[in-house]
Amino acid sequence: MRIFISADIEGCTGIVHRDQLMPEGKTYGAARKLMTGDINAAIVGALRADPGAEFVVCDGHGVMRNILLEELHESAQLVIGPATVENKPLCQVQGCDDSFDLALFVGYHSRAGTPGGLLAHTWVGSTICNFRINGQLVGEAALNAAVVGTWDIPVGLVAGASELAPECEQTLPGGHVFVQTKQTYGPTAALCLPPSKTRRLIEDGAEEAVRRFLAGKLRALKPKLPVTMEIEVYRREMADKACRVAGVERVAERVIAVTAPRVDQAAAAAWNAVVRAQDEEASWLK
Repeated sequence: MRIFISADIEGCTGIVHRDQLMPEGKTYGAARKLMTGDINAAIVGALRADPGAEFVVCDGHGVMRNILLEELHESAQLVIGPATVENKPLCQVQGCDDSFDLALFVGYHSRAGTPGGLLAHTWVGSTICNFRINGQLVGEAALNAAVVGTWDIPVGLVAGASELAPECEQTLPGGHVFVQTKQTYGPTAALCLPPSKTRRLIEDGAEEAVRRFLAGKLRALKPKLPVTMEIEVYRREMADKACRVAGVERVAERVIAVTAPRVDQAAAAAWNAVVRAQDEEASWLK
């Protein structure tokens, strides 16, 4: 089987502070190793259930050059590079297509506006206030689950901080395995398990996710079509810029929307709009 892994960093083992998130941060180097370790754990666990599985990992955080390729499990290939519209129109799930059977989400975090959420945001924290699919408020877990659902791919595993669990219960179809990497205390603090513990938990969770898939217990997230994605941004000027993208309409002063016959098409247009909404090219796009 082929397994697609979408990886973010905020929900990974030991990640709690902005200093760990970007190359200019003093503890970013150590964070890269933690992120890579969590991904490898998911691969090791999945291989227990299907020793012949193949993996593609999409680096879905910030500059999207975080995962240490030289330390990545040899069963995987890695999508590396900034999420410009030309490079990665599907952002955190670039590289996924109908050749995959199952998706695993590693290092995920809660949506923008989550009370006390650890490093909580949706796609771009400085830009997006709320994100809705067909009227339902979602975070990156449901957003990306809906995109891979374009090809009937279910999400079997979500690994992240404690407050992401109820969000996934509310917005995913159910049946997935949730692995808690830390207990959130607030926006930049958590009670963290050491890597030796979280990696065993992630391994076990990924193994169980593959077994549930093979037993037919997982369902893809399939929003009603045509699908509408609404994005509430923080400033009117952001909406002004986003509306320059073809197919993007303004539905309120700070709310834009895209409607498409397929979820992947809507997500690509939405990401294009968010990128254009920036005041200038952001460092994470370079």
